[in-house]
Amino acid sequence: MQEPSAIRTRLDPTNVLTMLLGAALVLGAVLTVVSLKPGGSAAAFAVTGVDANKCPAGEGAPACFQVLVQNTGSRAARVHCQLVPADGTTALFFSGDAAYTSAAAIEPQQTLPLSVKVDATKGHDTVVSPSIGCSPVTD
Repeated sequence: MQEPSAIRTRLDPTNVLTMLLGAALVLGAVLTVVSLKPGGSAAAFAVTGVDANKCPAGEGAPACFQVLVQNTGSRAARVHCQLVPADGTTALFFSGDAAYTSAAAIEPQQTLPLSVKVDATKGHDTVVSPSIGCSPVTD
């Protein structure tokens, strides 16, 4: 008894080369997209918390706050923060300045605590936490 004849296909060298060329084109397109894709966002900073704290002895302010600044971006960078006091108040970092610039880069997802002292101006008796804006330092 004879076996039914099976259809056999031979891999023609032209077909093999066509498939390899197609695979190379697809791989080239994927590599082009990956290489041209931006490497992630730059550094970005967000104030993630403002908490009232007891002022250390000798600060001379009726209220102090700890501000948490977090690098929410994907790259390390130095940070510059500027205080904006609420109406009827003054606000300074413990250094005595209304602005702070970090000496070292803050890594992604790292949080930096900053201390702020607040005082009421003449004619005002209410102390309110300041606003703070932080941005990456571009060297």
